[in-house]
Amino acid sequence: MGVVNKIQAALAATSNIVTSLIKVTLLTRPTGRYDKTKPQSKELIILGNGPSLRDLLDNHRSFIEGKDLMAVNFASSSTDYTDLRPRYYLLMDPAFFNDHTTCVRAFKPMAERTEWPMSLIVPTSARRQKEWKQILSSNRHITVTYFNPTPIEGPQWFCHLCYRLKWGMPRPRNVLVACCMTALQLPYSNIYLAGADHSWMKEIWVDDNNVVQEDRAHFYDKGHTTRVTSPYKLYQLVESMAVAFRSYLYVEDYSKTLKKKIINISNGSYIDAFTRLNLD
Repeated sequence: MGVVNKIQAALAATSNIVTSLIKVTLLTRPTGRYDKTKPQSKELIILGNGPSLRDLLDNHRSFIEGKDLMAVNFASSSTDYTDLRPRYYLLMDPAFFNDHTTCVRAFKPMAERTEWPMSLIVPTSARRQKEWKQILSSNRHITVTYFNPTPIEGPQWFCHLCYRLKWGMPRPRNVLVACCMTALQLPYSNIYLAGADHSWMKEIWVDDNNVVQEDRAHFYDKGHTTRVTSPYKLYQLVESMAVAFRSYLYVEDYSKTLKKKIINISNGSYIDAFTRLNLD
C-alpha cells in the first residue's frame, strides 16, 4: 500500500470513529442485562420468520428440544408460539412501538399468550413509547430489557470495543443482526440461526409500470405469499440487502473473538457469513 493510500485509509478510519462516537453520544443509552430470565441451556436457537423455519418445526422438532429459543417480530401470533415458549423475544422495527396497528398486532397476543418466563428485548428508544408497555402491564411473566441498535463503523478494534460495551452493533438492517449481537452477549456457546432465508433477491420483481413488487413469505404463512408494492426503487432494496449481508460478516468476526459459534441451519439461506449445518 502506497503512502497516499495509507493516509486515505487512516483518514477514513478516523472519520468512521468520530461519526460512530457522535451517534453513540446521541443515540446510545444504558441497557441493563439481557439475561433477566436465567438461561436453561448452553445453546440458543434464533427463530427468524423465513419460510424455512416451517421445515425445522415440522420435520426436525427434536433438534429444538433442550435448547433456549429467541423469537422475533409477529411470532407471538403464530400457532406455534405457545408450544415453542421462547425464552427471549426481540423487536427492533420502530413501527412496533410507534404505529398503533402494528403495536397491537404484536403485543396483544404476546400479553395474552405468554405464560412462562420470557425476556422481551427492545431498542432503548422504545422507552419513550407508552402503548406497548400498557398492553404488557398485566402480564407478570414478561420482563423487559433494552439494546442499542446504534450502527458502529470503524477499525475492528474500535467496533469490537463498542460491541462489548453494548454501545451499538454492525448496521442492523435486519432484525436478525440485532438478535445475533444480543445472543453473543448471553452465556451461550452455540447460537443457531433458523428461518434466516434472506432469499429476497428471488422474491422481488419489477412490473410493467417500473414499480417494484415483493412476494413475501413467512413460516406462519403455511405456503402462502403476500404481494406487497414496495415504496422503494430497486437499487435501494439491493443496497439495503448488501448492508445486511455485510453486517453478518462483521457479526461472524466478532463471534470468533468471543470463541462462540453462530451456525446457520436455515435451508436455502442466502447468508454466506456463518458455518452451515444441514439437519436433513
